[in-house]
Amino acid sequence: MPSKKHEAIKKMLNAAANSLKDSDKLPHLHHMRHLIELGTFFYLLPWGVHIKRVMVDNKINGEVIIPTTSDRKKVMLYLHGGGYTIGSLHSHRSLVGKIAKKSGIIALLIDYRKAPENPFPAALEDALASYKRLIYKRGKLPENIVFAGDSAGGGLVFALLLKIKAEGLPMPAGAIALSPWVDLSNKGESIVINQHEDPLVDIRKMTEWARMYSGGHDVKDPFISPLFGDLSGFPPVLIQASNSEMLYSDALRFSKKAKEEGVNVTLQTWDGLIHWWQIFQRVIPEASEAIEKISDFISFTLDSKPGKLN
Repeated sequence: MPSKKHEAIKKMLNAAANSLKDSDKLPHLHHMRHLIELGTFFYLLPWGVHIKRVMVDNKINGEVIIPTTSDRKKVMLYLHGGGYTIGSLHSHRSLVGKIAKKSGIIALLIDYRKAPENPFPAALEDALASYKRLIYKRGKLPENIVFAGDSAGGGLVFALLLKIKAEGLPMPAGAIALSPWVDLSNKGESIVINQHEDPLVDIRKMTEWARMYSGGHDVKDPFISPLFGDLSGFPPVLIQASNSEMLYSDALRFSKKAKEEGVNVTLQTWDGLIHWWQIFQRVIPEASEAIEKISDFISFTLDSKPGKLN
């Protein structure tokens, strides 16, 4: 059963979201970008963590997030969520900082180009350029790198793995996806079943974002919707999702297919939580639990610890 703190946040978000869902018009994208910045304004970096601003490939803004006590040979490349249209370094800095501190590694959080100004394949190109920077310019070993992302960023993590495989590049040690959006045709049954349970996601927004990002390409292109790709050869994967999310079916279908294609997949599920609950790591216990499990997975992959994750 979800905690009382989670239910209080869900109730508050539902009150705000229902007014938008009942409206005939969606908020303008420009306004949505400002709303997510305002909504995460007080989500600051944890104590003992600092940032270094960097430019990736001379065009991509990024931040290296560095806990005071960390193994700087090991790094997490984080791709933020936001439907490929919203989200930023600011909106995700706190969550990434918490994961990095808990795991004792550094993180590279990038502000990849977003649609509709920069449709597919811009985000994928930026993610690939960031990985190449880590291994070819910064000297990081692939076995010391783990990918992570939430929602659209989780889907982008898997698209990046497909791109790495297509180019014959070395794979990272592992990949983490928090409620990944892996099917931009939006055919998962939970999108309908949970449409009134998930205040942070709206099918109209998802449809519009998919159109903006695909930019005229087939939304079932595996580099756009990695659910339809060949997943064989992927490194170990951690997927987290809640059964009340609209993207729950995406997580289940991707996990099932990846396992069938020989991937070591750990699927962790929760009951009744909202999309992107991990961002509330300062408030709700379920977020702290999820981050603890993420940290365990990072240790499992980067330290090659024997055994099986739960």
